[in-house]
Amino acid sequence: MNKSGVVRGFFCALAFANLAIAAFASAQSPRDIATELKACASIDGPTESLACFKQLAERAASAAIAPSGSVDTAASPAAQPSTAVTPKKSFGLYAAEHPAPPKTEPSHAAKIVGLSSTSGGRPTVSLEGGELWELDATDPLLAEGDSVMITRGTFGSFLLTTPTGRIHRVQRIH
Repeated sequence: MNKSGVVRGFFCALAFANLAIAAFASAQSPRDIATELKACASIDGPTESLACFKQLAERAASAAIAPSGSVDTAASPAAQPSTAVTPKKSFGLYAAEHPAPPKTEPSHAAKIVGLSSTSGGRPTVSLEGGELWELDATDPLLAEGDSVMITRGTFGSFLLTTPTGRIHRVQRIH
């Protein structure tokens, strides 16, 4: 395909897009649009063909632009302005457009009120306040009444630090 054929094809596609918009706006039948496009495409001379497509595109553009006052904004939701408006002072500011997540307690201390295990044999620790945590491994040095520290780990994990300094990965059951 030569250079003029590529240019011609580009303008044909552009004209067709404009005509499709105009047909939707003016309710012209697709058969009429197809006939007009075929007529322009059948012209042999690239200049004359281009002039034909330009004429169709100009007619489509004028049909798509309605006279002021005839646009029904209630029927066209795209014509209505958006209700969510960002104030100009905060436009583009990351902190204003992406509020920080609520602050969470990084750690808390509690006393052990009970030691038991799950039905699968995993050790659990009951803390004051009704918290129940499942440990990753048994710890024979843990006892009721010991103070432990629960801290947040990475990627949503939790760590339990014992009075002897041992650290266990834990999962809250309830």
